[in-house]
Amino acid sequence: MQPTHPVLQVEPTDHCNLSCRMCAPHHEAWPTVHGIPKGMLDPQLWEQIVAGLAASGQRFDHIIFQWLGDPSLHPELPRLVGTAARGLADRVGYLRVDTNGILLADERMDRLVDALPDSGPPLLAVFTIDAHHPETYHQVKGKDALLRVRRNIRRLLQRRRERQAQINLQLQFVVQPGNERELRPFLDYWIDLLACQGGGEPWHDEVLFKRLSVSGGRQGQAAADALYEQAIAKAGIQPGRQGPLTVQIWQERPWQQDDGHLAQPRTACPGLWLTPVIRHDGRLLMCCADLHSELILGDLSQQGFSELWEGPRATALRLAHLGGRFDGVCAGCGGINWYRVEPAMVEATRQRARELSLAG
Repeated sequence: MQPTHPVLQVEPTDHCNLSCRMCAPHHEAWPTVHGIPKGMLDPQLWEQIVAGLAASGQRFDHIIFQWLGDPSLHPELPRLVGTAARGLADRVGYLRVDTNGILLADERMDRLVDALPDSGPPLLAVFTIDAHHPETYHQVKGKDALLRVRRNIRRLLQRRRERQAQINLQLQFVVQPGNERELRPFLDYWIDLLACQGGGEPWHDEVLFKRLSVSGGRQGQAAADALYEQAIAKAGIQPGRQGPLTVQIWQERPWQQDDGHLAQPRTACPGLWLTPVIRHDGRLLMCCADLHSELILGDLSQQGFSELWEGPRATALRLAHLGGRFDGVCAGCGGINWYRVEPAMVEATRQRARELSLAG
């Protein structure tokens, strides 16, 4: 769904406890992900950033706590989420935590649930699982932990029911070689479990079957798309309400261009308007597909979000895309395809360029 405000991605850490085959930085054990030492977001820095966001009136469609690591490795994840829930309560549609769930055992799961105020933005807890059988999970994710993840999710369902907490679930299955035969049993398992464990109203729980994104649409993307479409069809997966949950599938390709669709003209990438990222050291980046942090706008410990997000560098990069110029990291990326650049966004960029005396 097209957001009306940016979707802010916050990186609690770039450490991860899995080596999923689909994730090059951790599967290949890169010593650094962004070209800087791996680290953890300082909770005091995050509190400073949130205070600045609130003071400037900045709004977000939602905030995702995860980028190139698993947020459950951050010992103060509940504090980070609670800070946003309280400080941006009327400025964000909902909060989201994307995790493999392995470390969110009873005490840590309870702390996360209890960090949410009784009134405030709801939390979407996203668990990327990608398998139905334990041996398949081990194969695609590099660790034998599926049963532990299921137990932790059951704990979340229990605590949600006890507190009547505003927490919705999304259970993700990224289709890839090795798990393509498990879509139907995966879906059936979670339908049955949620029916027994208190899914349905007042909560909105989902299973999302995702296409595998291959290095920004590079060699192998067309094959990954074909596998996804074949697996969805063979399993008879249909979007819509099924028992206590909603089934979602990716109808569109994730990239504007890829190795199967190189002839079509590429347009300005919506990432430069809609996917800001706060790296674990407090630097603001323009796009969630920029793994190596080429599109850094500045340091949020020193400057405000709006000052950077609407500043000369950001505006010049957007103008370049509008003019069909894709340089640096953008030249090797297919351009994200899950959002759109709307005419109002284009006009706002051109107006801002005039205010900054930039060409365009």
